Amino acid sequence: MRELRRLRASCYEQVRGLPVPQPFDLPQFLASVGVQRGRHIRLVLVPGLAAGDGFPNGWWAKLDHEDQIYVEHDTSPLHRAVIALHEVGHMLCGHSPDAVLDTAVLRQALPDLEPAALAHMFATRHGYSKLEERQAEMVAALLIERAGIGHVRVDGKPSKLIDRLGEALGHPLRDERCG
Repeated sequence: MRELRRLRASCYEQVRGLPVPQPFDLPQFLASVGVQRGRHIRLVLVPGLAAGDGFPNGWWAKLDHEDQIYVEHDTSPLHRAVIALHEVGHMLCGHSPDAVLDTAVLRQALPDLEPAALAHMFATRHGYSKLEERQAEMVAALLIERAGIGHVRVDGKPSKLIDRLGEALGHPLRDERCG
């Protein structure tokens, strides 16, 4: 329990002071994080990204001129936001970007990907440690709390169902924590 509190406290430091739009808008949030980091962040929605076993729902690639977050297109807007926020967690925690080693699956899913991004993703890397994954998950969870999960917007469109579910099931202290 103490370890979880320490993890939450250290991750809170990564997101403290970070502006989170209300209602939450993923493109606006990514633009804000990009300005803070001094690097443009581009969200790339990819259909069929998570089709293969062991293939992620999303990942982050750091190119010379921008960061790119690849997210499964064929899922709900809320899930896309959660995936993207997990990748932002890796960025904010100072982790190294992802490298994807299954080139056949990647080329099928992303035939138009820039050669520089493919080269980066094919670099030899062992992947994230369990601690790095836990940190990224915790940062994403903290950002979701601050955003108010019932108000997630992706592609500029609100979800009335998500809004109603969020109001019904949202944490009773959400408004206090977000302020």
